[in-house]
Amino acid sequence: MVDDFLKHKGQYNFIVANCKGDIVKYVSEPPAPESIAKKSLLILKVRTGPDDVPEIEAGNVHKEVIIMEINRKILENLFAICNEVYLPVLGNPLNMIGWSDLVTKDLMDKFHVFLNHTYVTLGQVEGRTMLPLPPNDVTSVEKTSSKDKANLLENAIVHWTKQIKNVLKRDPEMVLKTGDHPGPLSELEFWQHKSEDLRSICGQLGSERIKRVLKFLEQNKSTYTGPFSKLQKEVQIARNEAVENYKYLTTLSDLFNDLISTGTDLPEVIDLFAPIMQTILLIWQYSQHYNTPARLVVLIREICNAIIIRCRDAINGFAIFDLIKAEEPKQAHDQLTVAFDVCAKFKDAYFEYKQKAKGQWKITTNALFVRLDSFSERCQDIMHLTSTIIQFSKLQKIELGNTKGKTLTDIKDQISTEFDKAVEEFTSVTFDIMDIERREFDDHYFKFR
Repeated sequence: MVDDFLKHKGQYNFIVANCKGDIVKYVSEPPAPESIAKKSLLILKVRTGPDDVPEIEAGNVHKEVIIMEINRKILENLFAICNEVYLPVLGNPLNMIGWSDLVTKDLMDKFHVFLNHTYVTLGQVEGRTMLPLPPNDVTSVEKTSSKDKANLLENAIVHWTKQIKNVLKRDPEMVLKTGDHPGPLSELEFWQHKSEDLRSICGQLGSERIKRVLKFLEQNKSTYTGPFSKLQKEVQIARNEAVENYKYLTTLSDLFNDLISTGTDLPEVIDLFAPIMQTILLIWQYSQHYNTPARLVVLIREICNAIIIRCRDAINGFAIFDLIKAEEPKQAHDQLTVAFDVCAKFKDAYFEYKQKAKGQWKITTNALFVRLDSFSERCQDIMHLTSTIIQFSKLQKIELGNTKGKTLTDIKDQISTEFDKAVEEFTSVTFDIMDIERREFDDHYFKFR
C-alpha cells in the first residue's frame, strides 16, 4: 500500500497510519473516530490529478506530501486549525496584496460564516449551545467604519438571540410529543441538561469579548442592546428554575431507578407508588417552580409510561400466545390480572395524594392517564380472551349421555372446533397485542368476539 502511494499514478491519494505500540498499520480508508486509540497520521498527496502526481521520493516528499495528526476530536481540530492557522494567514495584509476591498471582504465574511457554523456544530455535538463570537478585536480595527462594525456585531446578537430563545423554549412536554413515550428518568435528564446548557450560556454572556460587543453597541446607541439585556435576565431566571427543578427531582432518582428496574417482581412495584407520590407532593409544596399543573402532568405521564413498560416486560403478547398454545391460559390470565392491578394501584395512589394536596392539583384525569387507561383496557380485553379460553377448555371435558347424548356431543365438539379455530387465527397475528400503539388489535379482537 505504501509503495503504491509513492508511485506515479498510484491508486491511493492518501493513506492513514495507525500506531499501536511498536506496530504501524496503514489503511486506505479514514478510521471511525471511536476506533482511534490516541492519534493517527493522515498522509495526503498535495496533487491528485492523474498526470500531475510525480513519483514521490526523498528529494520531493516535503513538497508533494502533507502529514497531519487526526484524533477523536475531529471537529475541535478543524475549528482550531481554521481559527488559529488559516484565519491569521487569510487576514494578513501581506497576503492580500493585489486584492480589491470587495474580494477581501467577501472572502473574510464567508470564512467567518464557516467558522461560526463549525463552532455552533461543535457545541451541538457536545450537547451545549455555543455562541459564535465575531472576529477578534473587530471594534478596534480602524479601517472598518463604526457603521459596518455595528452592523457586524448586531448580526452576531441576532444569531445569539435565536440560539438562546431555542434553549429557553425547550420544555419536557416536547419529549412526550415526539411519540417516544419517555420514562420519568428523562425528566431528570432534561432538567440536568437544560441547567448545564443555561449555565454555559450565562458564562459565555459574562465573558469579556461579549461584554465588549455590548459596550460598543451601547456607545453607538444600537437598538439591539435593550432587548438583548432583557433576554439576559430571562436566561438568569430560566437557569435558576432549571437548577432548582433538577435539585428537587434528584430526590426521586432512586425511586425511579427501582421503578424501571427489572430486578424486582412486578407486584413489588406497587410498594413504590406511595413514596413516589409523597415525594412529588413535597416537591410541589416546597419548590418555587416545580409546582404547576403542566409540570405535574408531564411527570405523571412519564411514570405511567414506565409502569406500562414494566408490565410489558413481565407479560407480553408473544408470551401470552405461548401460554395459550401450551394450554396454560390461566397462568396468562393471572399475570394479566397482576398488570391490571398495578395500573389501578398507581391511580389509587395518585388520587390519595391529590386529596392531601388540598385542591391544588386541579388537573383533569384524562390528561394524566390517557395511556395508562388504554393499557388497562387492553389488559381487560386480553383477560376476557384468556378467561373465555379457560371456560371453553372445560367444555371439552364434558361427556353427555342419555338418548340425545351423541347429538349433543357432536354439537359440543363442533362448537369447540370452531372456537379453537378462532383462537388459532387470533394467536397467529405477528404483532405484540400488549402494544397499545397497535390499533389493529381492535379489529382482530372484534372479529374474535
